[in-house]
Amino acid sequence: MSYDLAFWQENQEIDASEAFRKYDAMTDGASGVFTESENVRAFHRALRDIHPDLTIENAEMSPWTSPVYGNGECVLVTIAWSRKDELVEGLIPLARKHGLLTYDPQQEEVHQQPPQLLKPPRTDQ
Repeated sequence: MSYDLAFWQENQEIDASEAFRKYDAMTDGASGVFTESENVRAFHRALRDIHPDLTIENAEMSPWTSPVYGNGECVLVTIAWSRKDELVEGLIPLARKHGLLTYDPQQEEVHQQPPQLLKPPRTDQ
């Protein structure tokens, strides 16, 4: 059993139903759902520094049940159920530090910066 989270940049406040619509489109393979962002790339790098991606060599110790997906628009993680509390507690603040929204499809929750802190996505590389 696993626990999924999605991370992306929004420059305006969105509710859980809008986040689900975007998440659903993205997980169905749609591209261009989000704007590519350096913030997303930086978050993906920071995430891999803390928890390296799933490999055959680290499968027993990894918190992931499948490789972390990142495409510059979003990052998707599939967390081992036994590690979900530990990782969710750390990943939401890490995403906020990078100016990203966290969508939790199991709880149908959006964790986002307060509206006054939302900024347009950085697109510089």
